[in-house]
Amino acid sequence: MATAPPHDRQAAHGAHVRIVRQALRLAFSATLAFGFAEYQGWEFSFLAPMIVVQLLAAMPSGIKPAQILAIPLLLAGASVAALIASNLFNGTPAVLLLCVGLIIFLAFYGERRGISAFAMSLIRIAFCAIPIITIISAPTGEEFARLLVLSGITAVVVVAIAHAVLPTPDNDPPAAPSPGLDAAAAARIALSDTLVLLPLLVAFIIGADINNLVILIMTLNILRQIDPSRGARLAMGLILGNLLGGAAGVVAHEFVVLTDSFAFFLFAVLVSSLWFAGRIARGGPAAPIYVVGLASFILILGLGVSPMPGASAESFIIRVLKIIIASAYTIGALSLVSRLRRKPDPASLKRDDSKIRSC
Repeated sequence: MATAPPHDRQAAHGAHVRIVRQALRLAFSATLAFGFAEYQGWEFSFLAPMIVVQLLAAMPSGIKPAQILAIPLLLAGASVAALIASNLFNGTPAVLLLCVGLIIFLAFYGERRGISAFAMSLIRIAFCAIPIITIISAPTGEEFARLLVLSGITAVVVVAIAHAVLPTPDNDPPAAPSPGLDAAAAARIALSDTLVLLPLLVAFIIGADINNLVILIMTLNILRQIDPSRGARLAMGLILGNLLGGAAGVVAHEFVVLTDSFAFFLFAVLVSSLWFAGRIARGGPAAPIYVVGLASFILILGLGVSPMPGASAESFIIRVLKIIIASAYTIGALSLVSRLRRKPDPASLKRDDSKIRSC
């Protein structure tokens, strides 16, 4: 029987170690951040673990000292700016929507041009959530902004601890940054993503129902993971991941309520996070689906165990229905703007260039 060469076995062992460490790091970090936020009694306890998941997915090889300082500062700046805009234009919702829409467009544009997707995502969360919550309740908006910054600090500390306990193997190269699109393509795709979000912002400001924040955050999670070059198949997969994570969060919440135990809460988060993290760590085309699924699980469970101030109690059926609404709306809206999201075909660009030269 033929055996694999020693260097192949060593490479396979190294890949296995990397996957196991990355999965444990993600599950441990999400559980630690979630547990700390719940222990502190934070009303938006889902923020810290959600930032942890996004941070580890964006930086699997480790976090640099400069990033430990930069991330909370970015969140603080975005939160303060969003609060100022919300209070300044509170009496003129149309102007506020125009301001928020412009910031969201610029954040999407910056991401498509190659700026850190994680950083742009933090700006979008601040400028989508804070204005809506502030219009409904100014004190709650200020509390959300404060906890968003504290959650960012918690996330970077937890991730730094996780990398110290479970370091990345020395031979594991850092992930190469994705190349940015040209200005025209980036602007088109950023416009399409902004058009998907704006109707939600308008509806939630008019409805003034803080319970609908879950739909907005789920839509943001899906949009962040969709690569325009991969089309509708990935969009469907992300929506299935959204449904899977949300349903898991609803079920976990029901068991947590029945047991009424903080230890069981931590156990439920750890087990569920390990299941999602193992599939995220394997990488490949399906990884973004499980990133969305884990984020949705954390969001639904967090809103269940620590309801938002002013939010009404929601039944199992209503929470599942909102997961379905968020997913259905996202795929429907994306289908309407699909032409704007198409990347230019390099082959067609070459043909057009040759025609111009011949002329």
